[in-house]
Amino acid sequence: MIKKHTVYGHTLGCRLNAYETEALLEEFRLNCGIERADGPENASIILVNSCAVTGRSTARSRKAARYYRRRTDAVVIVTGCVAQVAPEEFDDQNVVVVPNTEKRHLVKTIADLLDIEYSPDAIGQDIPAGAIFPFHAPEVISRTRAFLKVQDGCDNHCSYCIVPAARGRSRSQPRELVLSQAEKLANAGFREILLTGVDLVRYGNDLYGDDYDLVKLVRDLLSIGRFRVRLSSMEPIGLSTDMIAGIALPGVCRHMHIPIQSGSDRILRRMKRMYSKQDIIRLLDKCMKLFPGLALGADVIVGFPGETSEDFQETIDLISHPAVTYLHVFPFSARPGTPAASYTEDMIHTEIITERAVYLRSFSDEIKHKFRYAQMGKSALVLVEARHDKNSGRLIGMTDNYIPVLTPAGSREGELVLMTIRDDNICWDTR
Repeated sequence: MIKKHTVYGHTLGCRLNAYETEALLEEFRLNCGIERADGPENASIILVNSCAVTGRSTARSRKAARYYRRRTDAVVIVTGCVAQVAPEEFDDQNVVVVPNTEKRHLVKTIADLLDIEYSPDAIGQDIPAGAIFPFHAPEVISRTRAFLKVQDGCDNHCSYCIVPAARGRSRSQPRELVLSQAEKLANAGFREILLTGVDLVRYGNDLYGDDYDLVKLVRDLLSIGRFRVRLSSMEPIGLSTDMIAGIALPGVCRHMHIPIQSGSDRILRRMKRMYSKQDIIRLLDKCMKLFPGLALGADVIVGFPGETSEDFQETIDLISHPAVTYLHVFPFSARPGTPAASYTEDMIHTEIITERAVYLRSFSDEIKHKFRYAQMGKSALVLVEARHDKNSGRLIGMTDNYIPVLTPAGSREGELVLMTIRDDNICWDTR
């Protein structure tokens, strides 16, 4: 029997969603005195942060909400991108639906609904004009690596993508709030901060024009000291070789992720991606030159309407660039309301899409292992994480260039350890 309110969070989709879930759970604790439950069965409030990027993620979001509604007595709240673009998905589930645009008010809304005392000043932080949700950086996603949201929304309007409808226009977190959040995370002992956003390379455009951008933000963050900076996915629309040169600084992790999506100029035009294959090659060449030992991941969509075997081969040729070290492969999923959903005459057969996806995932495993072999014998700064290797019992750490390794005996969670990468300390089957 639950004697007091507790809250449990379930995140679907991207790191940005995970960050926002943690921020909401932290706000429940700080502003309402509601602690998080150790499992959904012990929660009186369950928060489902949904994802609409593919048909499968939408279905999983709907399934999660239904599961918690039927299997628990908790009040189930659904927020996130499905709640924003397709709230009717939950019409028959007797859940509370809060769209992305109302996330900043979610905790207050639920407190009022359940007659829970709400103390809005508990966070104790001045919020500058123009700030985007969340207004404080949660400290519990990881006890070693902190996430910091600096941007939200997207202005690109690619033909297949639902994100602009789900997240709105591109908006930046004011510089002073980002830096104050980073200072608090550094004081809390975090040795790595991962910058997140929907379109990270657009940071600052809406607030500062050309006067302050991602490069200057990274430099200001590094000046705080005590942590290294890792960058999340960076859209090639707007990413320049000058920007890459600007962030090639000591303290920036040798790890990037670029959504390439296709290597065919014809398909890129149909996707409305606003760059060419040669533009990507120039970016990859620059990344390799400025970040020796760089780990670079790429998003690839397979089976986009009209994609021929020749188009697919061009994608293979492009991702065979030596800078690319792993892939995230996405079978095309038509999202209602996007232009690509109307390309019905050019839809690719499911079997062909599956075949191409299987090939690219196998290719990804191959280049990932090749990259890790090439790093053996080299030194790297490793952040010790909380995960334990099930065989040796030793803690697992992550190099700045995204290689999981077994840390030396006696290593402590949260510290940075200089290590030599060897065959016997690489965690070959992890990430």
